[in-house]
Amino acid sequence: GFVEHVAALRGRAGQVQVVPNGVDVEAFAPDADGRALRSRLGLHDEFIALYAGAHGVPNDLDMVLDAASAEVVPDSVHWVLVGDGRDKDRLRTEATRRGLSRVHFVESQPKSEMPDILAGADVCLAILKPVPMFRTVFPNKVFDYMAAGRPVVLAIDGVIRAVVEEAGAGTFVRPGDSLAMARCVAEYARDPARREREGRAGRKHVEEHFRRDVQAEQLRSILSSGRDMTGSLY
Repeated sequence: GFVEHVAALRGRAGQVQVVPNGVDVEAFAPDADGRALRSRLGLHDEFIALYAGAHGVPNDLDMVLDAASAEVVPDSVHWVLVGDGRDKDRLRTEATRRGLSRVHFVESQPKSEMPDILAGADVCLAILKPVPMFRTVFPNKVFDYMAAGRPVVLAIDGVIRAVVEEAGAGTFVRPGDSLAMARCVAEYARDPARREREGRAGRKHVEEHFRRDVQAEQLRSILSSGRDMTGSLY
């Protein structure tokens, strides 16, 4: 989504190329049972909709609290928010005030722990406020979710929506529409075959298109090509 802007600023550049975010696919095991997270939270057979990442203003996590309040969501659904940020204390206080006992907060985790954390999810949430600039971004968490083999409930429009929909790896809901998110999660809770199908599709897509080792080689090749053409890197 930044290519047009960068090309306009760098009119003298011979080319503008994109090496997108990606993921170390080998770090994630789609068949893992997520026992560590579920035991930690005391959630064994319950359905988990999990968000992992920053808890800030742009992340619009009030949308999760509103979705958790919706009557369309079965009691078996629990919402797990993993991470930290300026809004976390406020969100925790608000969840308590509203009596949202099925919303759980987990402190920020090292990247090395994320495969085990995501393995505990049934679906994963990616959310940003409906701001035009966010249509240009590839949030790293979405690639982690896909590598973990979990379907994505995506409340972000733009280029990352195109990735998820091309892969068949989840469902787009309009940013800010908490009722749509609630209905989407409820549908996933009733359809394990769909979760399995879309989770596998996401994993396959990142294996084929968003591997960090392949992208590193792409970057090396681009930089080498630039040196060959200009005698220096720019």
